[in-house]
Amino acid sequence: MPEFHEIAIVGAGQGGLSVSYFLAMNRIEHLVLERGCIADSWKSRRWDSFCLVTPNWSIRLPGAHYSGDAPEGFMLRDDFVDYMEAWAKGFGAPVRTGIDVRRIGRDGSGSARFALETSAGPILADIVVVATATYQKPSLPAAARGLSDSCLQMHAEQYRNPVQSGDGAVLVVGSGQTGCQIVEDFLRAGQKVYLSVGKTGRLPRRYRGRDCIEWQAEMGTLDRTPDMLDSPGHRFRSDPHVTGRDGGATVSLNSFRKRGVSLLGRLRSAEGDLLRFEDSLGECIEYADEFATGVNESVDRHVRSTGRFAPDHDPRDDADDFWPPGRKANSLDNLSLSDAGIDTVIWATGFEFDFSWIDFPVTDSFGYPRTEAGASSEPGLFFCGLNWMTKRKSGILYGVGEDARTVAEKILKLRQEGSAPAAREFY
Repeated sequence: MPEFHEIAIVGAGQGGLSVSYFLAMNRIEHLVLERGCIADSWKSRRWDSFCLVTPNWSIRLPGAHYSGDAPEGFMLRDDFVDYMEAWAKGFGAPVRTGIDVRRIGRDGSGSARFALETSAGPILADIVVVATATYQKPSLPAAARGLSDSCLQMHAEQYRNPVQSGDGAVLVVGSGQTGCQIVEDFLRAGQKVYLSVGKTGRLPRRYRGRDCIEWQAEMGTLDRTPDMLDSPGHRFRSDPHVTGRDGGATVSLNSFRKRGVSLLGRLRSAEGDLLRFEDSLGECIEYADEFATGVNESVDRHVRSTGRFAPDHDPRDDADDFWPPGRKANSLDNLSLSDAGIDTVIWATGFEFDFSWIDFPVTDSFGYPRTEAGASSEPGLFFCGLNWMTKRKSGILYGVGEDARTVAEKILKLRQEGSAPAAREFY
């Protein structure tokens, strides 16, 4: 007989563990299945020097709100993994690691139960929560296939530290948060870096005395709902670049330029040793700077409308972050890797989501789950931890607990309406 659990949660990251927490507080039997280990994506997909880009105070995991002595700090990768593991152990999360869930369908016996095909055999469940986050597999541009085999290539999820590359120059493709932080790694190692820039915004780390995330939380920016976006596709835009390293700092293309980074436009194609780039560098720089200006102006409006105190901004504080007026953004149309001394290319080109392993029509035209506060159109199938699931903060440590509570409440209601024993009042 297949193994049975009333509730199966797929994924032991912040989304899955948050739902597990609320179920555990209600003593509801469930099982969390994880392909790797607890907090696996944080542990296996982040490089050695990685740290959170949101301040420690914004860690709002249920039952584990940050209460340490560095609320304005930014937790390092290994410290955060330890934090997650201690949290899971503290509430007794029933996690089973090393199990890959390959398919979710219905039990073929005619019952209404879900059937999970896993690497450890079939598992049946009355209720399933998919908490595999938004991005599951690396995204590589077509140009990656045309690059010479003589050059070391790696996706950002494979990157750990500059030692992996040789002593030569490095080309980083992609200027979102990940790409810019990897550039910073190589700059500190004293290596020559080329950066192929995309159209990505940037966040000033601090403005008028406060961190940008604190301003966003106060102004309600993190509570924006998907219907407020200009296009549903904007849910998948890369995050503005910013860093929490060494206490947090603003990341800008102009500061990279001043530190010796060779900026290039968007990569168009690669043929052997030769790479060709679009004439887009100036446009991308302008977009990033305008994004930062827009963030600052929104804070100014908020200060004026609320009458709250905030110190005036001194333009000299961020003068090096903005591209100098009148300075031309020169960029190469093509580049020979060998001539430039580049022996490593790192693809910081993001990730793709894939929910094709779920045998129910619960996704939209993008292939992304459609939910009503986490509940799908398939009775008993829920999601949690998705980017923009209910709000901007849904996919981050600041907001995932709120969504998890809602999902757990829906599960509790479903159990009470069904044949399962009624649970006590929700925790």
